[in-house]
Formats: sequence, structure tokens, C-alpha cells
Amino acid sequence: MTGKHVKALALALIVVLTLSLSIAIAGKKTEKDVTIDQVPAAVKTTILKEAGSNTIEEIEEVSKDGKVIYYEAEWETGGKEIEITVDPEGKLLSKEVEDDDDDDDDDDD
Repeated sequence: MTGKHVKALALALIVVLTLSLSIAIAGKKTEKDVTIDQVPAAVKTTILKEAGSNTIEEIEEVSKDGKVIYYEAEWETGGKEIEITVDPEGKLLSKEVEDDDDDDDDDDD
């Protein structure tokens, strides 16, 4: 292989790696904390209806490729942690109920 071929091969490899990395980054899911007043009206209505009189502890806007795909909201009630997922049009996608002491961040392993 000549020096020209090595340089061309190295350049092609750099281009392929750069494109692969760009594609991987572009498809990454991102989460951003938001307030109840920053979500669309339909999402706000669903979250407030589900939470009732409970204090909403956290709302996250989850996006992929720059487009919002859903919102997550969390609160506690009666010793349980509630997490719901709502699509951008306000449709309830899921609801999870966990005992408040089932924290994923436990250090007792």
C-alpha cells in the first residue's frame, strides 16, 4: 500500500467514525426538568387530574432528536410514590405505583 492509499484509508475511517458518532448523538434521548406551567395545556390538565391534591415533586420533558416524546410527573401519596407518563397531547400512557421505601438509590447492597 502506498502512502496515498494509507492517507485515503485513514481519511475514510475518520469520516465513517465521525458520521457514526453524529448519528449516535442525534438519536439520544434527553430529559429536562420543567414546571407545570411549562407543559402544554392538555398535559397540565392530565397531570393535575391524576395528582389531585398531592404536591407534584418533579416533571420531566423527555425528547428524542429534539422532539418531545412524553412527560413524566412524580408525587407521593399514602406512603406510595406515583409516576405517570403523558404524551404531548395529554393522553395518559402509564402509571406506576411503588412503595415510598423502594428507592432505586438505596445503598444497602
